[in-house]
Amino acid sequence: MRNKITPSQVAVMLFVYLTGSAIINIPAPLISVSDNEAWICLLAAAGIGLLLLVPLVSLARRFPDLDFIEYGAKLTTRPVAVAFGILLLLLQVHIVAGIVMDIAMFLKSSMMRDTSFAYFITLTMLAVALTARVGIGRFAGMFGLLMLSVMLFVLFNISLASAGFHPQYLLPVLDHGVKPIFHGIYFISGFPYGEMALFCMILPLVRTRAKDRTGSKMALAVALNAGSLLLVTLATVLTFGPISGERKYSMFEMARTVYVTEIFERLEALMGYSMIVASFMKATIALFSAHLTLNSLLKLPRDNRQLIFPLAFIVTLISISVGLRGEAYWDFMISGIHPLWVFTCGIVPLLVVYAASLVRKRVT
Repeated sequence: MRNKITPSQVAVMLFVYLTGSAIINIPAPLISVSDNEAWICLLAAAGIGLLLLVPLVSLARRFPDLDFIEYGAKLTTRPVAVAFGILLLLLQVHIVAGIVMDIAMFLKSSMMRDTSFAYFITLTMLAVALTARVGIGRFAGMFGLLMLSVMLFVLFNISLASAGFHPQYLLPVLDHGVKPIFHGIYFISGFPYGEMALFCMILPLVRTRAKDRTGSKMALAVALNAGSLLLVTLATVLTFGPISGERKYSMFEMARTVYVTEIFERLEALMGYSMIVASFMKATIALFSAHLTLNSLLKLPRDNRQLIFPLAFIVTLISISVGLRGEAYWDFMISGIHPLWVFTCGIVPLLVVYAASLVRKRVT
């Protein structure tokens, strides 16, 4: 089956999904809300992400052939499971629309300022829909190679920019108390770690075997993601210091500072590639997960592909409508509303179903 993957592939998918657009987008907004304590927020949020793996993996092992809505109906009731599924679908559509909107804003603000973002949204969404339509078994292997190239370019960029690092920019720490830390944890717990709840629809597609260590591999993916985000965040602070929170797309801006004897300069093209490709992969995974949720709500086969393009069309309209409100409105949505949305529509339903599974197990 084209939609079956191995435990190693789902771990790669998790790393791609968590790192995706976050490796370019996370540093600036996180530093703006948490100052030099951003690294503390990252470590704390990564811990939360590891804890979130417990209900995800436990439920997938207990119900290996059922998705979130199917085992939710067994543990609670069908109406409750459908309500949770609708909330999850709304979150998935919101995430896909946000990623595509972010790609369009990046291209418009950094490269092609006179081009309407509607063109970028439409073309990006078409590519995402076509890729999701082939099935996760096909694009899982490709995404691993693409993500490897993204990480190599990021590491190359940081290594060349390290000549301009200023260690004194890491201080002071806790200059404004612990409030910025809690604010930063709230932000990064929603994006990207809370979004792991979407994998409750993908884990049933994993070919499980005895001692496959799916949970350990996914935990390693979360740890590698935390290390990657920590690296780019510290590099941003070391490069830009007090104005780090104002440098949107910090890896792209850092690439502009690289100059090595006229051999390596103007590396922002590599970071532009990394931003677009990483966000494209995350959007594809999110759209594929949303399609699985919609199929489950309508009791259609998982391999049904007829609803991908209608779903992509709806996402396109949402992205364009949000873009009409301006970049400032979108930044407020991501930093203020998105974490609450993830908690309400993704984490709470998952925890409720997991609690019901614990109660049922204890009763039986």
